Amino acid sequence: MRRSLAAFAAAWQFLRDAATVLRPCRFSALVVAAGAALLLSPQGLELTVRLPSEGLAKAVWFDVCVFLWAFQSWYWARLVLDLTFGPDRDASLPLPRFDRLKKIILQTPRALAAGSYLVALAACLLAGKSAWVIGLTLAIEGILFYAFLVLRVGIVKKIAGDAQGWRRPLLLRRDGDPRTLRALPLLSLLILGATIVCAAALTVWSCVDAVGFGWYFGSAAVPFLGFSMLVPGGSLLVLWARDGGRSRLAEYPADPADTRGGYPVISLLLLVALVFSFFPSLDNHRVRTIPVSEPGPRAGLEAFLERWREQAPRTPDGRANFVVVSAEGGGLRAAFWTVTVLGAVQDEAPQFSRQVAAISGVSGGSLGAAVFTTLAGQRSIAQARRDCGAGGVPVGPYQCAGQTVLSQDFLAPAVAALLFPDLMHRFAPLGFPDRAKALEQGWERAWSLAGFPGGIWRDRGLGALWTGGAFVPALLLNGTHVESGRRVITSNLDISASPGVFRDAYDFHRFLPAGSDVRPSTAVHNSARFTFVSPAGTLADGTHLVDGGYFENFGAVTARELLEAGIDRLGRGVRPVAVLISNDPELREGDLPSKAPREPRGAQPQTWAGEVLSPLRALLHSREARGLLAASELRATAERNGGSYFQFRLCQESGRSDPALGWVLSEESEEGMREQLRSNACGNAEQLRSLLAVLKGA
Repeated sequence: MRRSLAAFAAAWQFLRDAATVLRPCRFSALVVAAGAALLLSPQGLELTVRLPSEGLAKAVWFDVCVFLWAFQSWYWARLVLDLTFGPDRDASLPLPRFDRLKKIILQTPRALAAGSYLVALAACLLAGKSAWVIGLTLAIEGILFYAFLVLRVGIVKKIAGDAQGWRRPLLLRRDGDPRTLRALPLLSLLILGATIVCAAALTVWSCVDAVGFGWYFGSAAVPFLGFSMLVPGGSLLVLWARDGGRSRLAEYPADPADTRGGYPVISLLLLVALVFSFFPSLDNHRVRTIPVSEPGPRAGLEAFLERWREQAPRTPDGRANFVVVSAEGGGLRAAFWTVTVLGAVQDEAPQFSRQVAAISGVSGGSLGAAVFTTLAGQRSIAQARRDCGAGGVPVGPYQCAGQTVLSQDFLAPAVAALLFPDLMHRFAPLGFPDRAKALEQGWERAWSLAGFPGGIWRDRGLGALWTGGAFVPALLLNGTHVESGRRVITSNLDISASPGVFRDAYDFHRFLPAGSDVRPSTAVHNSARFTFVSPAGTLADGTHLVDGGYFENFGAVTARELLEAGIDRLGRGVRPVAVLISNDPELREGDLPSKAPREPRGAQPQTWAGEVLSPLRALLHSREARGLLAASELRATAERNGGSYFQFRLCQESGRSDPALGWVLSEESEEGMREQLRSNACGNAEQLRSLLAVLKGA
């Protein structure tokens, strides 16, 4: 018992000493801990999924940015510890536990540098098998860098031992109080100044052009670069706070744990950000608008349905297929899968876009729906790049054009804006641009990269997509109103003019100031404000808009309402056809809509902290179940009225990882989705054949 108590006391004393050392360099440690939590989370791991296929330049930038983070973590921790405890620790630490403290002080900066490399290594290894070469390279570099840090003191002493002339002030400390920045060697001051200037320059670059910034470095490198730039400023604030705002203390404290005279700088920063959040005028997340001199009238539902009837092709039985599509949310995975399905159908049934009355989308499904609708309104897509389908899967022009638009890294601009201007605005609300704008601008610029006019989404409002003369399917993009929890539908249709159709839903255009519209990219983002990756959008009345998946992730409620309205108003001359596009690989076939009730699904029990977390789990799972119920009702509506129901889904495949949920995809994921559309494993091949037979009237 006595030995156990002694061991516990020794362990407790070690933890106290470690906390004493970590306190001065806590900002470096916090950034490493936060980086590990963010980058190794399911969403964070998606940052590196595209890295193996992006080419040598992006891999080099990733490697450089990881090194910068490791270097900054080490350098600033060592600098702060030197300024806190003094370079001559024999004099500054006249304590019985001096030897242990000295070892902890020596090893802590090295451990933080190693931690930075370990986070990057884990992110590569967990991202997929294809990143193992990059991970191996990082492991070797991390070992070499750590070895250099161990040997550095001896190397510097050897070089500076007989240093004369310019080398002496460059490498050796100058006279004066060793705890002040003025006493640092010139080389340390140069590194300090360079990092601060670099951080400022990168912030300006990301403010001016977050898309170019993100695409230059890539989504894998941007967060490591951002973390490396956060460390210098935060460490300087900790140094300043340690001395209570004074340049230096009058004398060394007898105990280095004695921080009297300082203040909690990190807590104060969080408090400042909280206080600023109470002032709506300082908000930088307002929904982007575009001025229009003469906003055209949006079509009412009756007029739109009549126009659809006039141009819809007839099948041999004299009826027209009234097609309504519901596209599930799920980031870029949902968008790519949606254009893959709709593009393939359009390529094989050229009259398809004239048979589709509307597409109801949520989140990434809304992005895919808007891309397909834009392509349907183009006179020609011959100018589009044709560089998809290299794996041998047949890809037609519409499918390829949509995939090419969406085969970009949309995550990097959003992360760049989050870590630079958006973060700065939390503490200095001076009108910095936010990550929502960066994501939307990425979608806009992707069109020019795919060979289309650069202003197709950038220079005109949403309503301009329906001014070309040819019939274009309507878009019903579903968001969620934060203050009421209701649906907010962004559409070319006047939703509010048909109160009996879209029940208990808000028309987004009613929130817009007079004489304004939103770009197609913003209309999509109204539905796709994915948790934390995108902020809640602030509407003109001060209320807020978030992802449509909070309400119902399939968009099936809105699709069913439109399908019912078409059946009621168009009568027996139409055949209702409902198409559900699901993209969640974890949804099994038995989870999707069916005609008959099923046995309860054998879900894995969730017992951890059940008493506390069960209400939250129930809320999250109820959202999923509500979407499946809405999809079942969509199917029932179509089949009850003599129509057809089709569903396309992604499923899990052995030996292949599931496509990422964020705003970037690997080439492997893109090719996998092309293959699954034609595969019998998920039932998509049969669904495609059956749908084409209905569309062609067979």
